[in-house]
Amino acid sequence: MIMLASGAVAIIAGLLAHQLVFIHGEWHLKGPRVVVVHLLASILLYATLFVGHGSTGASLVRTIYLTICYISSLFTSIAVYRLMFHRLKHFPGPRFVTLTKLWHVWQCRDSRGHLVLQAWYEKYGEFVRTGPAELTIFHPEVYEAMDGPENRNTRSDWYDLLYPRISSIFTRDRQLHHERRKMWEQALSRKALLQYHRRVLEKVRTLKSLVALEESCPVLINDLMYFFAFDSMDDFAFSEDFGMMRNKRWHSSIAMLRSALTMLGPFSPAIWIPRLGFAFIPSLWKVRHWFHMLEFCDQCMARRMEKTLSDHNIASWFIEDHVKHGSDPTRARWLSGDTATLVVAGSDTTAPSLTLVFYFLARYPMHAEKIYEEIQGVDRENPAALAMLPHLTGTINEAMRLLPAVLTFSSRITPPEGLMIDGTFIPGNTKICAPRYTIGRLETAYVNPHEFIPERWYSQPELIKDKRAFAPFGVGRTSCVGRHLALAQIRLVTAALVFHYRIKFAPGENNGEAVERDMKDQLTAQPGACRLVFQSRV
Repeated sequence: MIMLASGAVAIIAGLLAHQLVFIHGEWHLKGPRVVVVHLLASILLYATLFVGHGSTGASLVRTIYLTICYISSLFTSIAVYRLMFHRLKHFPGPRFVTLTKLWHVWQCRDSRGHLVLQAWYEKYGEFVRTGPAELTIFHPEVYEAMDGPENRNTRSDWYDLLYPRISSIFTRDRQLHHERRKMWEQALSRKALLQYHRRVLEKVRTLKSLVALEESCPVLINDLMYFFAFDSMDDFAFSEDFGMMRNKRWHSSIAMLRSALTMLGPFSPAIWIPRLGFAFIPSLWKVRHWFHMLEFCDQCMARRMEKTLSDHNIASWFIEDHVKHGSDPTRARWLSGDTATLVVAGSDTTAPSLTLVFYFLARYPMHAEKIYEEIQGVDRENPAALAMLPHLTGTINEAMRLLPAVLTFSSRITPPEGLMIDGTFIPGNTKICAPRYTIGRLETAYVNPHEFIPERWYSQPELIKDKRAFAPFGVGRTSCVGRHLALAQIRLVTAALVFHYRIKFAPGENNGEAVERDMKDQLTAQPGACRLVFQSRV
């Protein structure tokens, strides 16, 4: 009888824990604390029962029994609420995802989240419930709704990934982002890019020389473009050189950085899982690579701060801001967060974009020939001149539309009053997601959406039904601050190699089928192996 009574108390405690505590607010940053509190409560319960009964076995059995009653009640209450009473209950979606994001994580276990969401779109339509309090929206209007000038959304829990570091670009604080974005805009303004131009050109020439060494031999373009992107970032960000192009191999810390980011393939849908890993297993598995990555980024900045340079680089702007505000510990967290953002975002998006542009040029050589004809008589080392070439720009746009560098990542929390998208009301405090991979292939936005047609961006605009569906760099005040630098790099590399070489797939590559077949969605797109042959035009 006593066991039943105490069990009833445990069940009531589970119900109250959900209804009074866990149903309110966000818990991803408090997850480790919640786990520790529950473990300590179980230990305290066991100690209390042991003191009262003096029997180790009986006390352990009762502790397990009461814990099971509490946990079962807690999760039953959560499940019933999410299935029957939640504000999103009328939206279609996979049943298990309604209960827990762990189902989404399981579906993304092979890091192909873009294909998971594509399948759900095909089955459930434009508005899909992809989590207990989450909608994924496959509609051209969604980018404007999320980040347009009138939006009142806030960034989702994903953006706390670097916490306690604070990234000016990824912060969830709208005011802080608005204020500190100005520093990034200065560091990456068109005027500042003129200072980095020489550095970028040197790296393009180095890349061209590497291709020349491998002329007519198969080249794994994936690695080559990563070497170029990271070496370039290190140069115009910190005035250093990782030396990956020079040494023709991965820098050990960059390889570890890439390993750390693979963790986000399966776990991006439930960012509280990495947060638990950071708290409880910091020295195990890929979690230790994550902390090594952050330490490496801090070391890059520390080395730069020790130097006195006559010319500016991107880090100079961050250092000036940091020094101006003295020893404020919050500023140190900002400097660390901004450095990590600079290292990853400044290279891990450019590399796949370049890889995919050359994949499409090899797959559709007629477009490479059009670019070749277009760049005749043009200063191929002038990004402004290259930006005026319609087919080059159209080819880059089309590659970014079909296979964007960021396949699925983009999420916001709706304001308390909710918002409307194409006549559908989205309740307040709902996480909304907008996967670029699927939206870039919507038949409501593009004619022949799965075909590679660069002309749709200049001479055949009728092939674009809704321009709002194309936002590879985002829109509004949260758009990618480094877009001009990234596009300049992509144009310069494409023009340099297309001018000197005909590009085709290496023997046995079967039209590059591995690129899309083996592509991973790990924060940024990780294309499958793309082996190309560069044949001199001379």
